[in-house]
Amino acid sequence: MLSLDVRRLFFGELKVMGERARRGPDHRELARKLFENLHLDGAIKTLTPLARRSEPILTLAEFTRDPFGVAYGLDGGSTRPMQFTNGTTLCANQAVLVPDPHSKYQNLTLETWRTVAVVSHSFQNLGEARVHYLEQEHTHAWRIHLTQDFVRREVEQIVKGLADIASEPHHALKMIEKLDLQEGLLVVDGALYPIRLFRYLLEESQGSWGYRWDINLTSLPGLLDLMAGPVRLVELCAHRRLPLIAINKTPETEWFLKFCLERDQQHWANDRQFFSAVLSDTPKDSLGYTNWFVQEAYPSWDEPNREIELPHSIPDFSFSLEASAYHVAFFYLYDPRVRSALKVEAPRVILEQHDPELLQRRILAEIARGKGVPHAIRKADSRARVTQTEREALMRTCGLEPDYYYNLSRGESL
Repeated sequence: MLSLDVRRLFFGELKVMGERARRGPDHRELARKLFENLHLDGAIKTLTPLARRSEPILTLAEFTRDPFGVAYGLDGGSTRPMQFTNGTTLCANQAVLVPDPHSKYQNLTLETWRTVAVVSHSFQNLGEARVHYLEQEHTHAWRIHLTQDFVRREVEQIVKGLADIASEPHHALKMIEKLDLQEGLLVVDGALYPIRLFRYLLEESQGSWGYRWDINLTSLPGLLDLMAGPVRLVELCAHRRLPLIAINKTPETEWFLKFCLERDQQHWANDRQFFSAVLSDTPKDSLGYTNWFVQEAYPSWDEPNREIELPHSIPDFSFSLEASAYHVAFFYLYDPRVRSALKVEAPRVILEQHDPELLQRRILAEIARGKGVPHAIRKADSRARVTQTEREALMRTCGLEPDYYYNLSRGESL
């Protein structure tokens, strides 16, 4: 609890800070001016003419000129990384595909089929590192165990990332084949590629960043094929001409700021903040959105002026399409109902196969009807979610002692 003197001090300082910020330039107006003069001749370019616009939500929701058909939402539910006192970290994830409108296959709902991944890491090298796959009637399961011989740092991020990549893109691959999908719209929750994991692979293959951080993901048999899942999904959708869209609800990157603005113009913490400012004049009954862009390269982590092309630069992956086909096309939209900017991503090849404007209209219609995210994603999220009660039950089932820390005694969840 704040004492009276501290309360006065805090309130006084915050009031002064707020008044100082209000006297300065309006960052929203500044963002809109900068948007009209972006540097778009580098790693990020426009795919459709530079524009920002808004349209009433009800008008967007009524879009009917749609050649794509059923929307299939793919989402995963995670336990989040769980730590134990013996140095073990564990994360489990399950992926679900849900159609909108509702449909069945073999008289069963599509959520009957699931892909599960259980990923663990031990600093004591408990058990042999391995990648194991098990297929049952309705469940496909990946069991991955890592030791400190392969990963010594960034453990939580890698364990969580592998659990996601082993379940979600692989579930989409399995279900597309099972349902023999030739039409429809596949909408996945999250970014199109796990860029952080891909960077580990690329820098490791070059003997630089990955090894410097004691991360070696290429030596464990089976792991590379697993990590290529998002690439294989792009290739399969391109082969079937099946539109693939990713809805990134929390884009925290700084790539657009870095590539498209001068250094002294980068007044926002991340791209999401910048586009929220650009589209902040969107009426409350409308969606604001930009044109399509494409990102052809990413900044290197270890060399400030070097750019890297992902995923095509990863030498351990095989590719069946031209390098440009894998580039991430994207646009940003702002939904006043959730007061947030979202990033909509798609492989460049999909926009070469389908009309970018029609595809954008369909996505805007899905989000207009779904309040922030398409109905198919919301339904998939509800089916895949792992509750806190289930998470704690899984931790107890391990038979290992959870790694309690002080804040747990103050009411935080495990």
